[in-house]
Amino acid sequence: MIYLTHYRTASTTNVELFDDIIYPQKVNWFPETYNRVKSGLVYVPHKLAEKVLDPELLTYLRENPVGKTAFILAAGNAHFAGIGQRPYDSRLTYTYKFLPFTLTQVYAGRIAQSCGDMDMVTTDSSACASSLKVMMDVVNLIDFYDYDRVIVLTVEDGVSNAVLEFFGDSKAVLTQKQEDTGIKPSAFDSVNSGFRVGQGAAFAVFESESAVSRQRITPHALLIGAYNASERSTNAIGQCEDGEGFIRAIEGVLHYSHTRADQIKIVKTHGTGTASNNKAEKCALNQTLQGFIATSYKQKIGHTMGSSGLLETLLLLGDIKSGFVPAIENRTETDSVFLSESTSPPDGLIMSLAAGMGNIYSAAIFKGL
Repeated sequence: MIYLTHYRTASTTNVELFDDIIYPQKVNWFPETYNRVKSGLVYVPHKLAEKVLDPELLTYLRENPVGKTAFILAAGNAHFAGIGQRPYDSRLTYTYKFLPFTLTQVYAGRIAQSCGDMDMVTTDSSACASSLKVMMDVVNLIDFYDYDRVIVLTVEDGVSNAVLEFFGDSKAVLTQKQEDTGIKPSAFDSVNSGFRVGQGAAFAVFESESAVSRQRITPHALLIGAYNASERSTNAIGQCEDGEGFIRAIEGVLHYSHTRADQIKIVKTHGTGTASNNKAEKCALNQTLQGFIATSYKQKIGHTMGSSGLLETLLLLGDIKSGFVPAIENRTETDSVFLSESTSPPDGLIMSLAAGMGNIYSAAIFKGL
């Protein structure tokens, strides 16, 4: 068995309008992560990661080795986005003086050292599916390669000129022009739709049953299984609206974790609220599961990109422990499945879903403890 033994999260409901960029839009962000960036000595993703790199937890990990240990940085990309030069100046524009440290693998090596001796250090660049996609790596390393501890850090440079321009260009993000018409971010709704970009990070430690027993610690959750899939598509940044990619990921994780569909009672959706994802994800869930309730977090904290899958899962685990499954914000229709109101958590397993550009779909199953 694989246990989630420690975790830290950083996300924010703080929303601010950026009107000095090509596509003016609201974002969920931590303004302090941009303090002193003009000096060229401060790099935003590193400052964001510091919010979850708890010194006490890092000390514990160094002083309590358990056996073979791996470190995974789920960064969404191989190179943090914000450092790219844009043809305009905004409050997000800056130049970083130490370019090698903008490479995610270099940063992963630096942070892994602070966690103790490592048998493996690696990164993942599976776009917005990245942090949930690596759950399959966690399962493989612990179940098949005799690792006792896998540490996952997920952080991405989401609130940056490059990212905000890309999503504005692709018409995926909810721009201020749309919000001025009264549209609010939501998912699975016929009136409100779309997402804002957000900053977020998560730090999680997964350990084997023997490692948990030796440390005599109480874990937060059980990671039951994970699976990644793709779909037959000619558009690497689009989705098949019949939900084929999600279906393959869901059926894969159910099969390989020996879990029945009726055991899944709560779903953390990808939930971007775009027209294509609304159709694809809803179709996939209705075709593969029954008797479930579904929620989404992007309407509250923004789309934290590569961090979103794991970060949102950890937030859900915390909410369930507090006694509720949150509603999908800004729903205009009464819905007891794709929740328009918060509700008490039913007994059963949790499925978390994520999707990423490049035709990547991920599903993982957890059990809260």
